[in-house]
Formats: sequence, C-alpha cells, structure tokens
Amino acid sequence: MLSRLTRFDWAGWLALAGTAFVLILAPLVPGRESAGAIPLDTIVLTVPIAILLAVPLLTRGGRFSIPRLGIELPALVFLGWALVSALATGAQPSVIATWARYASYVLLIYVVAAVAADETRRRLMLWILAITGSITVGHGFWQYVSPTTNIGMQGLDASVATRVFATFDNPNFYAEFLVLVFGVTLALVFIERGLLRYLAAVLIVAQAMALLLTYTRGSWLALAFGLAIGVLMIDGRLIWPFALGGASLIPFVPGALSRVMSIFSLEGTASFRLILWRVAGDAIATRPVFGVGLGRFYDAFTQAVLSNPELNIGYLFYGAHQSYFQLAAETGVIGGLAFAWMVFEGCRMGGFYNLRMTGDLRARLANAALAAGIIAFAVNALTSNAFQHPRGAVFFFVLLGLQGGLGASYWTNPAVKRTSVRSLVPTVWSVSVIGRVYAAIERLIAAWWSASLVRRVLMREPTGNGMLLAESTLARLVIGEGRQPCGGSPRVEQ
Repeated sequence: MLSRLTRFDWAGWLALAGTAFVLILAPLVPGRESAGAIPLDTIVLTVPIAILLAVPLLTRGGRFSIPRLGIELPALVFLGWALVSALATGAQPSVIATWARYASYVLLIYVVAAVAADETRRRLMLWILAITGSITVGHGFWQYVSPTTNIGMQGLDASVATRVFATFDNPNFYAEFLVLVFGVTLALVFIERGLLRYLAAVLIVAQAMALLLTYTRGSWLALAFGLAIGVLMIDGRLIWPFALGGASLIPFVPGALSRVMSIFSLEGTASFRLILWRVAGDAIATRPVFGVGLGRFYDAFTQAVLSNPELNIGYLFYGAHQSYFQLAAETGVIGGLAFAWMVFEGCRMGGFYNLRMTGDLRARLANAALAAGIIAFAVNALTSNAFQHPRGAVFFFVLLGLQGGLGASYWTNPAVKRTSVRSLVPTVWSVSVIGRVYAAIERLIAAWWSASLVRRVLMREPTGNGMLLAESTLARLVIGEGRQPCGGSPRVEQ
C-alpha cells in the first residue's frame, strides 16, 4: 500500500485539477464583476488557482522541471516593456491589473505544459476542453432554434435566424473560442481509437456547424488557414479532402454561402474595420514609445476621434478590431512588436516539433491539429480583438501549453527532412498533361522551400533553447536548484 501511494503522482494530478478549473469554468460561466478598478471574471479567478495548484509539481524537481517553451524570450520582452509602459503612463491600477493578466497567461503556458508532459493527463485535458466546448455548442444550437437575442445581423441573408454565441457575449467572441476547441478535438480524432475516436469525430462536426452558425467570416478564414498549415505539416496532398470536407458543410447552413461570398467585398463591416485600423494607427503615431497603457485603448480611441473629425464613425470608444494594432497603441511600437513576436514564436513551434517527431505519426498528427488551432486564433486576431477577449484568449495559451507538453520529449531529437511518398501506380491524373504540370510545380515549390531562408527561420531552434527561465536566478530562488538530468536538458518529471 505504501509503495502504491509513493508511486501515485499526487503533484501532477493536483496540477491537473487546477487546470480543470480553467478548462471547465472559463467557457461555461459568463459575466464580469468589478472590485474597484479591477474586473473580476472566471479568468481572473481560475488562472491563479491553476498556477498555485501546480506549484508542487514545478518545485518537486527544482528549476530543471520547468518545461521548455519557444516563446520565452519574446514573452519576457513583451512583459518587461509592457511593465515599463505601465509605469511610464502612471501605473494606474487597471493598467497593472491588465499587465498581471498577460503575465498570468504566460505562467499558465508553463503550468499546462508541465501537466501535459504526461500522456494520460494530456489526454484528459484534451477531453475536458473538447467536452466543455461541445456543451457550449449544444447551447448554441438551442439559441439558433429558439432565438431571443440577435447580435450583428446587419447585412445577413433573411434566411438566417440568428448568430449563435452560447455563453459568450458575442458571436465573434464565441467563434474565436471555437477555432481553438476545434484544434483540440481534431487532435483527439487523431490520437484516440475505437469508440472514442468516433465520439471525437461527432463532436468536431458539431463544432464546425456551430462555428458556421456564428457567421463570423474572420474565424472561418482563420481556421481554414490554420488547417491548411496543419495539413501541409503532414502531407500537402491532404489539402483537397480537407477543403472539400469543410465546403460540404456550407450548404447545410442557411445564408452561409452568401456570407462566404461577402468576404470579398470591401463594403459594410470591412470598410468599418478599415476606419478602426486608421484610428489605431493615429493612436500609435500619437504615443509611439510607451503607448497609453495596457487596457486603455478606449481612451486613445476617444482622443483620436475627437482630434480628427475624419475618423469620426459615430462612436467615442470602440475596439481596434485588430489585436496587434491595439496592443501597439497600448504599449507602444516596441510592446506591440514584442507581442507579435511572441505569438509568431508560438505559432511556429508546431513546425519545430513536427520535424523531430520521427516515427510517431499520432504525435505528429496531434501536434499539427493543435498548431492549426493556435495559428487560426493568431490569424483571427488580425481582424478582431481576439487577444482582448479573455474567455477565448486564455485558451490560446492553454493550447501552447498542451503543444509544449506534447513536444517536450522530442525537443532534443535531430530535425528530419520529410519527403512526400508518392504511389508508384500510374493514375489517370498522374499521366495527364495537367497532372504532370501540377507535379512539376509541386516539385519546384518543394525545392524552393527546402533551400529558402523562410524555412530556416521557421524551423530554427528557439533562442535560448527553451532554457532561459530554467537557467535564470529567479528560477533558482523561487523553485530551487534541483538536479539537472543527464544530457543537460531540463525536463518535466512524470
């Protein structure tokens, strides 16, 4: 009995319980209250719990139990400059609270990665998020058949009953969350077997339908882009089945086709966004060094609109509808670039792991699925304030942690150049003129990619080799020296 208790990893399961607070409560519990200038919501309340309950897991092995992450350096630059910006703009409580929220997101990546380094715990976290997200999908379907509130219905086809938003405040916010949940559930489709795989497949179809019912074009495009990158990580020939599979759902959703066609129009909401981006540009130009302080974009918006009548769109405060512009206005150009760098590093880690997951197809597929969700959310932020919507944004950092935990054991593996394996059996397509031209173009693109600077930048090892935090004085002081494992690389004890 004593031996069994000794083997039980209570620290790991305690940390899992902490992350479960975020995975379950953040999507299902809406609303926000205020304590003075500090907003209180499920993110503010659950993320600290997840971090605190992970302390025993992280301290058990000392600083060398800290997971390796590729976003370390840009995250430190962003948080450091954002703190300087907060102090330079008056250190208002709301600004400091917003800075603490972003800092907690970064810490959450380490927590989730430490928990997800264990395969069993990682699968449980994936299922918890997939099921929680699917509960919101059921809520969204109920909203569609029994609409009580219509949000953003301007310009939509008369056949559209409503735009679903489930427990979220807005269909756009909900769509941002769904692209992340889609990546998680797709990972489960790849790693599970038997009935669980079929269940995951059913859930992912329901999630895709719910995403279409949000009628959020930016999220549709972002997910398509993310999936395309994920597919290219595995085999480019799978692009067409994925594209046809997604397109096959559109006819089943009233008004979806006309909504897709409106993507190519610069009228309506597209022109409105262009004006919002001009307002953000004016705010950045006015205070390019320190910005106006994290979370204070509305103040910058008001000032820009009042000082420039050409930018007056009938609102005195509004979001930039572009997360990176908004953060640049809040923290200055340096802060905005540092945040974009951090997001870019997070997005490219899927490719870094993919080249090192030799001989483990399920891991490669799961990694590609998570990368698709991560990239989709980052692209979505180009046309929305995705990172300023906490109940969705927190899961971008959760997925970075899940991917970090999945890839932890592959970090030091040598990168293996992958080649496409083609069938030796001639087909009508392969021997046709069009097929031969297509194959020649594909070979040229593959040759360019193999020798390109872009590939070297995307696939390079992250600065600091993921060990900047583990080797820092702060880590020694906070969680102890610990014992470096053989080979000199930090790992998470399982």
